Amino acid sequence: MMKKNHVLIFSTILLVNTINIAVAEQTESGPYIVAPSVGYYFFDRDNNNNADDGVFYGIGAGYQINKHFAIEGNYARLNSETKNPAEDQDWIWRLDDEKVNADMYRLDAIFSLDLNSDWAPYVAVGYTRLEQSPQFGDDDDMMSAALGIKRKITPTLSIRAEARTFHNFDNEDTDYAVNAALVYRFGAEKPAPIIPVVIPPTIPQPIDPCSLDDDGDGVNNCDDKCANTPADSRIEVTGCRILEVPVKIRLEVLFDYNKAIVKEQYFSEIQKVADFMRKYPSTNTEIQGHTDSRGSDAYNQDLSQRRADAVREVLVSQFSIDPSRLSSVGYGESRLLVNPELTDLDYQMNRRVMAHIETVVEKVEGSF
Repeated sequence: MMKKNHVLIFSTILLVNTINIAVAEQTESGPYIVAPSVGYYFFDRDNNNNADDGVFYGIGAGYQINKHFAIEGNYARLNSETKNPAEDQDWIWRLDDEKVNADMYRLDAIFSLDLNSDWAPYVAVGYTRLEQSPQFGDDDDMMSAALGIKRKITPTLSIRAEARTFHNFDNEDTDYAVNAALVYRFGAEKPAPIIPVVIPPTIPQPIDPCSLDDDGDGVNNCDDKCANTPADSRIEVTGCRILEVPVKIRLEVLFDYNKAIVKEQYFSEIQKVADFMRKYPSTNTEIQGHTDSRGSDAYNQDLSQRRADAVREVLVSQFSIDPSRLSSVGYGESRLLVNPELTDLDYQMNRRVMAHIETVVEKVEGSF
């Protein structure tokens, strides 16, 4: 009895809360609902109803609170037969396959998803009572839950199909059912007649061009130096876009055969790299040393490292670049140029130190 009371209390609270939420979201008066249905009921295998699964017919009535929420009451008649010979609660011995009738009363809260289409999935929860004749146990008070889908046929008529589960907390039985219903909605309020409003003519006032902002960038036409700025652009006070522009510089220093001394003729190129790094203090770079293919791999690896270190030292000692922003790596003869070693010029072009520095800066449109 205590569990049965809990079911009733929980169902009542659930329905009241559903109505409160739905009314709070209500946008228009909901129509009334009538829904005849047919389905098939599956009893728990270990139930004490002593009834076989069977067909049921029902009729529902409800109210559509808004496009998402509805409440609905339902009555259904289940036609079944006794499953086993047994004595009913009136001490009458019943044989198997005797006729069994059951009346099912249900109260649901229904939530539908609005998918902007004729199809709408929904869930329903509520309270169900099953009264059986002949009766082999107590009447069943159950919580029920359903998952279904509804298809609109006309603005007032639709069909729906669902699968439902019923749980009895007294004996821990769980029954199931599937059913289909034809849903008719009526009672919608007629829209109020539209009364035309006569608006007196107004005399246009002269418009100050400096109050207009044709491209919507927040800068008036008089101060806007960049018309038709794309939406969502970053702009500055003149109405021109702030753009991110890549800037880069490349360094190439050549060395004499078997040497790791930086010749003075390359100091001006190295200074350009130093100036670039001072202008953009967030930049760092890797100085890469290379050799031609003459000599052993181990010797060339060491020579290329010394060449990279030599250029790095010039940047640090001659042009005061923070050494933490520079790394030097020797690649030996592992990165020879295309078509290497064919002429003396090819050999010379491979005796090199390379560096590439690139960053992104913000510039105002039209200033570069």
